[in-house]
Amino acid sequence: MTAKIISGICFKSVPFPGFLRIIIISLSVSSSVQLYSQYIPHPLNNYDVYSFLDEFSLPYNAAIKPYGRTQIYDLLNSLDNTTLSLRQQKELSFYLRDFNKGSLPKGSYKKRIDLYYHEDSLFSLTVNPILGADLWTNKNGFEYHWWNGAEAWASIGKLGIFVSLRDNHESSALTNPYYLNKNNDKCGSGYKVLSDGKIDYEEIRGGITYAWPKVRIGLIKDNFSWGTNYNGSNILSGRPPSFVHLDLQVNPVRWLDFHYIHGWLNSEQVDSIRSFYVTNAYGTNFRRFYLKKFIAANMFTFYPIPLLGLSVGNSIIYDYNNIHPAFLVPVMFFKALDHSLNFGIKNMNSQMFFDISSRNIDHVHLYSSLFIDELAIKRIIDPDEYNFISFKGGARISNLPANTFACIEYTITNALTFRHDVPTTTFESNKFNLGHYLTDNAREFFLTAGYKPIRNAMVQISYTNAMKGPDHTELGTMPREAIKPFTPVVWKRRSMTFQASWQPLNDLFIRLGYEWSNITGEQEALIKYTPEFLWGKTGTMNVGMNYGF
Repeated sequence: MTAKIISGICFKSVPFPGFLRIIIISLSVSSSVQLYSQYIPHPLNNYDVYSFLDEFSLPYNAAIKPYGRTQIYDLLNSLDNTTLSLRQQKELSFYLRDFNKGSLPKGSYKKRIDLYYHEDSLFSLTVNPILGADLWTNKNGFEYHWWNGAEAWASIGKLGIFVSLRDNHESSALTNPYYLNKNNDKCGSGYKVLSDGKIDYEEIRGGITYAWPKVRIGLIKDNFSWGTNYNGSNILSGRPPSFVHLDLQVNPVRWLDFHYIHGWLNSEQVDSIRSFYVTNAYGTNFRRFYLKKFIAANMFTFYPIPLLGLSVGNSIIYDYNNIHPAFLVPVMFFKALDHSLNFGIKNMNSQMFFDISSRNIDHVHLYSSLFIDELAIKRIIDPDEYNFISFKGGARISNLPANTFACIEYTITNALTFRHDVPTTTFESNKFNLGHYLTDNAREFFLTAGYKPIRNAMVQISYTNAMKGPDHTELGTMPREAIKPFTPVVWKRRSMTFQASWQPLNDLFIRLGYEWSNITGEQEALIKYTPEFLWGKTGTMNVGMNYGF
């Protein structure tokens, strides 16, 4: 990349809050190398640019998110402006104001508005505030969620650094890990309940990465999603609180894309041996430690022909006292490895998954994914037995006619698929399921259609029909293989949603929505899975605005 010689900005003359000064000082480190491509992930919940890219048949891996900023720039830059509609041309120009940063010399393009931006031949830095709020009201009550914070990302040669800190405040525990909420804007988090029932929690995401043309590695705490979807992945959904993980991505040839992670999960299971009492002038307290819990996962994506991605991968949740080096081998088949490491004793919790994504038909995206916890051939042919699997299939049509889209998606998950009888090896972190947001023993039909009338504006209508059967981990049902899904149905949700949104400036979102829903079921299931203000038949109005993520 051509070196950039650009005058800097003296941040001392800008009235930054103290913690922003610390971020800028700590990142403003000189380097003796030129600026190269680096990996800075673009947040999952900043989904507008992802929606724009989905309008085109572009060569990228739809099963793995987030994409890096450089990857998004390359995809945007590959579009032929002469083939785009007027609305698409304006959106492309709008996004390039942001993603041109770090790829084109400063001053050679119209740049987006940032609180602080610096770039020279050695170093680049972006700092922006985060502020937002959502309000919901219906006949049952009023709820809110507001947040504030800041984000920064920088590049030094091939090195990428990013951090995002956000304080959250909710009128009640809307982020309860058991609530079956699907919201593109928010991920789960551990929270503290205040005396008046309101809750506060912090989200911190960040990482440091190093990138070569075909390989990138990083130590990252961020949300990520594996599995092609438009309404919640059933492999790794990105919904739980972000956790620290080693990240390796390799793209050696056109027909192969490889991803591997090794993560530190939060078991929230107390280690009674390491925990102890502390007595001092403030009294006696019990100092708790959690038992350790880890995940290793990989995904191979093959392209036998352009625009057709065939993915296969596997993962394992394990609970040794320390990281086991065997699970640091990226290309390992973890189930077979586990059988050799734990021969004759209780195995760890391993999974397999497959994903197919095809954009070979113009304007059409066909996809499906399969999550396998346990599979036996005899159960496939026996009508009275069931495998522990989750299946998703769907299709999305874009720009037929122009500026419109429509999507249909179906998900079905058998009982106990995401469950495990050992609490330190469940498919969870912080009690949030790592897979589909409806968890196990659930089914969902999702239908949506939308229209993009002007640049970065969208109106969308969606229909969801979802249901759940009992939680058989609580019932202890045996034999497990004979559990018939959704028998009985203990929770059901039907909803019709209208949503309008507009992004007038980069990362400034304004939205207005209305949802009619009917959520019914057994009282115990309603309490567990749904905020009380959404019980029964409701018409809920939502307004929101945010800057940054």
